[in-house]
Order: sequence, then structure tokens, then C-alpha cells
Amino acid sequence: MVNVRKLAKPRNKIAKHIPALERVKTYQEKVHLMVIEVLREESGRELAAVSRFNAQEFDWEKHNSQFRKDYFNTPLKELINYARKLYGLNNLDEIRDRRAAHKAARSKRIDGLNSLSSNSDELIDEDFEQDDEEMELED
Repeated sequence: MVNVRKLAKPRNKIAKHIPALERVKTYQEKVHLMVIEVLREESGRELAAVSRFNAQEFDWEKHNSQFRKDYFNTPLKELINYARKLYGLNNLDEIRDRRAAHKAARSKRIDGLNSLSSNSDELIDEDFEQDDEEMELED
């Protein structure tokens, strides 16, 4: 009896080269994603406020991932209608302005967190320096 074993095929796939411009999203795709992100942020803020009012927790990560799944394939025109009906954003310029405001608020929040973090690092360094000085005085 001949023992026939299936030989494993090599799993190393050669990466197909795709030119840079073919990997970049089109302008229309970028606009679509921008509108989705504005609606995601606005709805998240509103739902988070409702949760706070009701003394409940709001899971931003869950909201973000579910929102993107729910609306990724929604046509741009329909998304713009949601923006108009729900948030009074009547055109793409107003949506862009709101996106810029979201980015500015996020940057400010991150800068604030970074300054808190660097301040606490400075305080810790000062504490260590003070401990070192006290140890030298005791010796």
C-alpha cells in the first residue's frame, strides 16, 4: 500500500504591487467618510448626553464601531439628508465646518491631557529630586 500524503503548499503569498494613486481613496469616498464621521460624532454626543442624564454609561467604542457598520453603505445623499434633518447642517460646507470644529475640540482635549500628563511627570521628578536631597542631608 502506498502512503500518499498531501504536500502542504507554501503559504507565502507574493504581495501584489498596487500603485500609490490606486490605493488612495477618491474624493467622493473621502467626502462620504467625512459626512459619516460628522454624523457619528454628533449622534454620539447626543446619545452620551442622554446617557449621562439617565445616570447610565455610554460606550463610545461600541457606538463608533456600530455606527460605521450601520451607515458605511448609506448613499451620500441620504447621509446629507440626515445631517440636515437632525443637526441643521444644510450643505457640505456646513458639514466641513462642523468636522473642523470636532477636530479642534479633539486637539484641545488631547493637548489638555498631554499637559496634565507632563505636569504629573514634572511633579514626580520634583518629588524624586526632593527625596534625593533629603537623603543627602541625612547622610
